[in-house]
Amino acid sequence: MRFLHTSDWHVGKNLVVSRLAEHKAVLAEILDIAGREHVDCILISGDMFHSRSPHPDDEHLVFGFFAELAGRKIPAVVICGNHDHPRRLAALRSLLSPLGIHVCPEPARPDDGGIVPITVRGERALIAALPHVSARYVVDSWQLLDPEQDWYNDYAERVARMIEALAQRFTAATVNILLGHMFLKGADSSGSEWTVHVGLPYAVPPARLPAAAQYVAVGHLHRPQDIPGAPVPTRYAGSPLQLDFGERDQRKSVTVVDAVAGRPAQLDIIPLTSG
Repeated sequence: MRFLHTSDWHVGKNLVVSRLAEHKAVLAEILDIAGREHVDCILISGDMFHSRSPHPDDEHLVFGFFAELAGRKIPAVVICGNHDHPRRLAALRSLLSPLGIHVCPEPARPDDGGIVPITVRGERALIAALPHVSARYVVDSWQLLDPEQDWYNDYAERVARMIEALAQRFTAATVNILLGHMFLKGADSSGSEWTVHVGLPYAVPPARLPAAAQYVAVGHLHRPQDIPGAPVPTRYAGSPLQLDFGERDQRKSVTVVDAVAGRPAQLDIIPLTSG
C-alpha cells in the first residue's frame, strides 16, 4: 500500500500578514502529489490548525482539502495535535467518517477508534492512532487504554505504554503503521514549536516504538527528519511551509511511504515548492 504522510500545517499561522494564500497553494500541491503518486491513503499527524479556535476561512480551507480527497476517493487518517481542539474535531467525526476521512481526536482503546483499519485492493492496513496526549489528562488517557495496569509517574513512560497497548493489535498479515503526535528523544526542534511540549519530560525514547510496525508517522516537530535509533522507519513529515524565520533554511516536503506486510517501509521524500 502507498501512503502520503503530511503534518503540522498550522493553517491560520500568520507572519505580520495572512498566509492563507500560501497555505491554499501548498495544500493544492499536496493534493496534486497524492494524485500523481497514486497514493492509497493520506496520513495527517496533527496540528492542521494553528489555533484551537480557527477562523472560518481556515476551516474552509482544511475541510475543503478533505472534500477534495473524498471526491478523489482517497481515504485519510487524521489525528489531533496540541494546537487542534479535540472536541471541535470530534463533533465532525460522524460527518467525515462516511467520506473516508477518519478523525481520531483523543487517545482511545483499540476497539474504540484507537486502531483504524484501511483496506485497498484486498490489502489491509492497521493504523494505530495516538493523538497528542495532554499532560493534564495523561492519567485518564492511560487508564482508557489499559485500566488494569498501574500508571507511571513519568509522562514519556505512560505514552510509551499507550503505544505498546495499541501495537498489540498489529499482525504479521497486515500493514502496520503508528500515527502519532509526540516528541521523540533525539529529534531536532525548530524553535517555532511550543517549547512547553518539547522538553525532556515529554521525550519518548525511539526504542519504545513498535518493531511490528512498517512505518511510524510522527507529527509535532516542524523540521522534516528521520529518527535514528527507532526499530523501524520513523519520520517527522514536518510543516509544509516555513512557519517562522527560524525555518527559512529548511527544505519542506511530504513523505510517500510504500509499505508491505512483514517488511520495513520504503520512503520517498518529495520536496514542496509552493508558498
